[in-house]
Amino acid sequence: MQRTPRKDWTRDEQILALNLYHLLPFGRLDKKTPEIIALAKVMDRTPSSLSMKLCNFASLDPNITKNGRVGLSNIAVKDRDIWQWHTEHPKEFNESYKVLVERFDIGSEPIYEELNATLKGRDKLVMTKVRLGQGIFRKMVLSAYQGRCCISGLDIPTLLVASHIKPWRDDEKQRMNPKNGLCLSSIHDRAFDQGMITISDNSEVILSKKIKENTSQFVIENFHRYEGSRISIAEEYPPDEKLMKYHRNNIFLGR
Repeated sequence: MQRTPRKDWTRDEQILALNLYHLLPFGRLDKKTPEIIALAKVMDRTPSSLSMKLCNFASLDPNITKNGRVGLSNIAVKDRDIWQWHTEHPKEFNESYKVLVERFDIGSEPIYEELNATLKGRDKLVMTKVRLGQGIFRKMVLSAYQGRCCISGLDIPTLLVASHIKPWRDDEKQRMNPKNGLCLSSIHDRAFDQGMITISDNSEVILSKKIKENTSQFVIENFHRYEGSRISIAEEYPPDEKLMKYHRNNIFLGR
């Protein structure tokens, strides 16, 4: 049987794959991972080939290799070159990825079906939405706020969220707009998403009645102390005033 010729990787495909690599933990680089399946379909490649590409990147990632973990050996020169370029020129990498997101329509939530077993042992199809386009959104927002929560100043990346001001579900056109984002700690992101806090037109923190009525020490330290405080404003992508007004009028629970 004649073997199918191997399809060379384009630079655009490498950029798409590299962004996905940064969204997945090392233990989820398998061909059965939903995000890999979804992106492979967009790229007209097999999940296996994309999985192998991500493992190549893992072999070049110092955060992986310093702990004794390894990806694949025999890394292609192209992979080494794209890795070095994206580490030395992160802004150019982000801009390139943003263009590709629009070209491939990645931000429109590709949907795939996954066979999943219920607790009763019956199989059912579960529709899973994979937001492959959110990687670039997070990078732009966190970079704009210099990796700090705009309310508390927390600077631990794993505890920070690129929070949408106008929710993802409410406006497809604003999903990838970095001016529709705030860099928040996980707990402030959750409160903002639930409408328990919002931001005034003077960039000050406003607490909802529900938060104000809670006088536990934890809530006092993490919320009450910031009431009326001005948030840090990003210079490159400051929050859009119209989107912030939408949050106050439609998401915020009220004082």
